[in-house]
Amino acid sequence: LSSSVSFSGDGLYLISAAFSGCRPFDRKYFIDEHVYNCPFCNRRHVRYVLLSQDKFDWTETKDCHIYRCECQSCGKKSMHLSYYDVTRTAFNYNTTTLWFLAKEELHNLGLKELDDAFFFSVPTSFFVMNDEIPRKLRDLVTEAEGCLKSNFLTGASACIRKVVYELAVLEGATGENYEDRIKSLKAKRPDVEGSYFDTLLSVQQVTSDKVHENSYDGWDAKHIKLLLTTLHETLNELYVLPSLKKENRRKVLELKETILGSKSLPDSKQPKG
Repeated sequence: LSSSVSFSGDGLYLISAAFSGCRPFDRKYFIDEHVYNCPFCNRRHVRYVLLSQDKFDWTETKDCHIYRCECQSCGKKSMHLSYYDVTRTAFNYNTTTLWFLAKEELHNLGLKELDDAFFFSVPTSFFVMNDEIPRKLRDLVTEAEGCLKSNFLTGASACIRKVVYELAVLEGATGENYEDRIKSLKAKRPDVEGSYFDTLLSVQQVTSDKVHENSYDGWDAKHIKLLLTTLHETLNELYVLPSLKKENRRKVLELKETILGSKSLPDSKQPKG
C-alpha cells in the first residue's frame, strides 16, 4: 500500500488524482465484461467471473437486479445491485455462462460504462479498508459510503462528522465542534499532509452558515465524495503508512543482520553480555 489507495466512484477522482496520480478507470469496480478492480486483494485489472444473477421487486413497477462476482485472483465474492439487466447469456453445449454486456451494447441502455449501471455494491468501499485503521472508524466510513450510495445524504454527513469526532478522541485532539477538532488534529499531527485537514475544514466553511453544529443539515453528494476521499487518505497516513514503515524497517534490519552479522546493528540492538 501507499498513499495512493484508490476508492470507488468517479466523483472521488477529483481530489485523489491530485494526490495519487491514479487514472479514472483505476477508481471503478468494473473495467469491462472481463476485468475489474478487486476490492479484496487490491489488484487492479484482474479477471472476474459473474457467478449469478437474480432480481426482485424494488417497487411495484421497478425491478432490481442482483449480481454476484468472484475475483479470479483471491476468490473473494462481491455483490452488486442495479436497476438494469446488463447481462447476456452464452450457451456452450450443456453449460450456461453469464457475462456482462460489452461497452458498445451498454450504449443501447444509455450507459457509458459498465460501472455506471450499479448503484450499490458490497463491499461499499472500493478497496476494503486496512485493519490497521481502528474498527470504529472503518465502520463509520463504510456506513457513510453506504448512505451515499443510497443517496441518504444526511446519514452520510452524520457519519463523517462522527468519524472526525472519534478520530479526535483517539488522537487526543480537542474542540467543541467539527472545525475546532479539525484544527486541533492538524496541530497534533504535523506528519500528516496538511492539505487533507484543510480540505476537511474548507468544505464545512463553504457549505454551512449555521452557527450551531447540531442545527447543521448535511452536505451535498459532491461534498460528501470529496470528504470521504480525504478521510481515506488521512486515515491511511495516520494508521497504515507508519505501520508499513515500521515493518519495512524491521525487514531491513533482519536482512542486514543476516548478511553482515550482529556487529552491524545499532548499539541499542546489540545483545547484552
